[in-house]
Amino acid sequence: MRPGHTLSAALALAALALVVAVPAARPQDGPFGGLQPHYWPHRTFGIPVSVEAINALATKPTHLQLFHAAGRGAFQKGPKLALNALHELNGGKRGFLFDAPRDGDYEFAVQFVYADGSVSPRDNQIAAEVRAVIDTTPPRVQLAPLGNGVEWIATDDNLDPQGVVLQCKWPTSAEWTTINDKPSDPKFKANDSYAWKMPAGKSLDVRVLARDRAGNEGVSTVVRVPGEPGTAVGLPQNPGGGAAWPGGGAGGAPLPQPRIDYVNALDFNVDYTVQRMGRSGVQAAHLFVLKEQGAWELVKRHPVRLMPDDKGPHSLSLPYKAEREGTYGFFVIPESGAGKKSEDPKRDDAPMVLVVVDTSPPFVKITGVQVKPGGVRGPLVEVTWEAADNNLMPQPVSLEWSLDKSAAKWNEIKHRLDNNLTRTTGRFSWEVPDEKLWKFWVRARAVDKAANTGEHVWAQEVIVDLEKPQATIDRVRGGPPGAPPKPKEPSELP
Repeated sequence: MRPGHTLSAALALAALALVVAVPAARPQDGPFGGLQPHYWPHRTFGIPVSVEAINALATKPTHLQLFHAAGRGAFQKGPKLALNALHELNGGKRGFLFDAPRDGDYEFAVQFVYADGSVSPRDNQIAAEVRAVIDTTPPRVQLAPLGNGVEWIATDDNLDPQGVVLQCKWPTSAEWTTINDKPSDPKFKANDSYAWKMPAGKSLDVRVLARDRAGNEGVSTVVRVPGEPGTAVGLPQNPGGGAAWPGGGAGGAPLPQPRIDYVNALDFNVDYTVQRMGRSGVQAAHLFVLKEQGAWELVKRHPVRLMPDDKGPHSLSLPYKAEREGTYGFFVIPESGAGKKSEDPKRDDAPMVLVVVDTSPPFVKITGVQVKPGGVRGPLVEVTWEAADNNLMPQPVSLEWSLDKSAAKWNEIKHRLDNNLTRTTGRFSWEVPDEKLWKFWVRARAVDKAANTGEHVWAQEVIVDLEKPQATIDRVRGGPPGAPPKPKEPSELP
């Protein structure tokens, strides 16, 4: 470290603020390695520098070098600016202007460069000092009528959990009324529903707004409640038939993420329910698919027969076979017995549901197993791993042990673990409480949202008995085992 440089490079980022004031990061903004992120709705991000604090140093740098890393990757050099030639920022501040090539998670650090060419910190010691999540995309909101109410799905990587708003109005009114707008009222979820007690013959116009943490706001199309005759709602129910996984996924409880269905087979069904129909019923269902942001394609006109006096929900399943893995959008249009139906979906119409077809198991590998002297109850076994998949479940990793490497059923070490070191790696320490357990095998499993499972068994048997046996000599005896010493004869005495 240079003489007089008694502060870290973080001093260069003292009094950090964004170019334009934004709400301070909050604990619930998620785990970001100890650095709470600034969510920012523009591609240009301003990083102010405290020039006054740097000028007060006994030995001050001549230049400042900005480093940036995208998606927790390696740091790269950005602009290098003289201390007296920093970018002008809003509010009379000076610092760096960073232009992000795309939305994403970015980390920043500043390096001091001195007149003799030395730097602090060195390139291999650069560590994140500021984190920004650049998000210029508003949430996508899908809304559909459901009886005398609506259900919706708001999709965004950085959705504000307090930012979902439901509004309604009479068709003849121009002013919207917000539902549950008091601070004490419970907030709506990204995947939620709501219903009204409707007077006979009355209807409502309804819309849903959603805001992300960067302040972008998305709004759904307006729907009429109750729905128009023949209105369909397409929401696949466990289309892949995969096993449930605690916390969400196929067949499980709703995920904390916005509603997207994941299937682990190319063949699956799209289930839909007709909310209202005329006296002629429904004679066909038209299934449309959207592939890779292309145009809507008619899959098939499926002949069906539904009548208003049929008992139970007016639900049907439409089969679909995907060509390959990927994301598919679906739209269902019912056709009345009289041949009436809505127009085919247009290019800009949002899908009723998105289905991610994922038939590949996640990659998972145990990278290390270390046995350490015990804690209060027993020895500690520290397991590290890698687990990666485009569609990993929340808390996707399970660690297990078994006395038999080929056992069909393994014992739990800990289920539902996060990748807690990086996005693809994690670590867990297990205190082994069973005093009789001194060797065993260790296995890691990872599950994705389509219920595909990958697994890996550590190549060596784990030995947790670190103690070396000890013994003491009680006495030394001669003659046959167990025989007492023979008394000497008088002649043998001295």
